[in-house]
Amino acid sequence: MLALSACGKDDSPKDLLTGTSCWKKVKIENRTSANDSWTLGPLLTCVTDDCTSFASDDKFTFDEGATKCDAGYSQTSNGTYTLSEDGKTLIMTDTQLGFPFTFTVEELTPGKLILVSTSFGETRTTFEAK
Repeated sequence: MLALSACGKDDSPKDLLTGTSCWKKVKIENRTSANDSWTLGPLLTCVTDDCTSFASDDKFTFDEGATKCDAGYSQTSNGTYTLSEDGKTLIMTDTQLGFPFTFTVEELTPGKLILVSTSFGETRTTFEAK
């Protein structure tokens, strides 16, 4: 009976974010001011095997994967997140760094997450559920 009632339910943005065990980066783009367009950025192997997971208790975990970009990086880090009720803004605070990063959520579906950051220039990162 529970399975039948869950099928017709629309997932909330938080359900979509936490509904996968791992989000992996598949594309990074940078906005070029010259022609106001997105250009493909480099996506290194040491980044594509990283995994970010979000739990329903507003905590996230980041794992460097098998290949680290820098051997000095911790294998895992964690922190807290806040996703706006409308699913348009995601704020992540890494425990080690201690300050928040704010992202605009451009797309959030069961298999795809696109975040835009303006912290270091304008960057759009596409994640896929794995």
